[in-house]
Amino acid sequence: MPVDYELEQNLKALAPVLDEHADWYARLMKKILYPETTESAQAPGISNGFGEWCAKAKGQSFIDEATLRDLLRVYDEMHKLAQALVSKTFTSKSKKPPYDDFEQFNSLYEGFIQRLRRLEQDCALADSGMDIETGLRSAKSMERDVRRELERRERRGNPFTLALAKIDNFNQIKDNLSEDQMKAMYEVVGRLIRKCIRSFDDGYRSDTNEFVMCLKHSVASGGTAAVNRLSSYLEDENFLFELDIDGEKKRYTLTMSYCVAEPVPGDTLEELLANMRSDLQRWKEEEGGAALEYVEISPLQRYITDND
Repeated sequence: MPVDYELEQNLKALAPVLDEHADWYARLMKKILYPETTESAQAPGISNGFGEWCAKAKGQSFIDEATLRDLLRVYDEMHKLAQALVSKTFTSKSKKPPYDDFEQFNSLYEGFIQRLRRLEQDCALADSGMDIETGLRSAKSMERDVRRELERRERRGNPFTLALAKIDNFNQIKDNLSEDQMKAMYEVVGRLIRKCIRSFDDGYRSDTNEFVMCLKHSVASGGTAAVNRLSSYLEDENFLFELDIDGEKKRYTLTMSYCVAEPVPGDTLEELLANMRSDLQRWKEEEGGAALEYVEISPLQRYITDND
């Protein structure tokens, strides 16, 4: 099933879940406020639409497993509290539940609905070709867009430059930072990449720790200038975090390493990215902040270099 279709279906499936819960909340309030209208001490029922939606959404890019688990936890807790409210309404002399219990339930319900609405927005962003965490365009969008630029390079000779960027010390960062800290870091990277490119250029998140800038009508020197700007913006941002490396805690500043390439006629996106990744990995320094320019060489020369 194509990814776009799956996202579209998930987006459509959230609307009835929200509608069902609005109706469920109204019926619950009626039972609590006017218990004399019913003899049942059970909270109103609701379909398993949300559970079915979660099962289909699992593993998709717009929601991670931790968020999904937390959402299910809130859902279960909310429905348990709803039943407790109804039970207390029918057993209390005042015929109403304690105010604190009611406020606790309301907070859970409002938080649950807000999360569902955010997920609606996330689905819409993912379906439009955007990466949710960074605000950059997605890998799928990159493949389509860069292939189009390669065709223009082949037919018309229009130059453009690709700049590949990776976060330094990423594995250690991933092992030490919380989910919220990782999201904050991705937000910083996305914001600064958007800041350092022109309005007609594009920025992409091509992998978990891989970002690509497509700089149109630009030669390699223009790409180098862009990554130098990004490096300067990162330095000014001074995004700090603490890493535990070999049992020793150290404070680090977020830095990135880069590789710049100006495609030539006949290049393919797959070959370009593979060679840029290889060159960046080979020359990436432990302190980070390396900026390389990819130079086109023959397959034989690259084979010899890779096996040297």
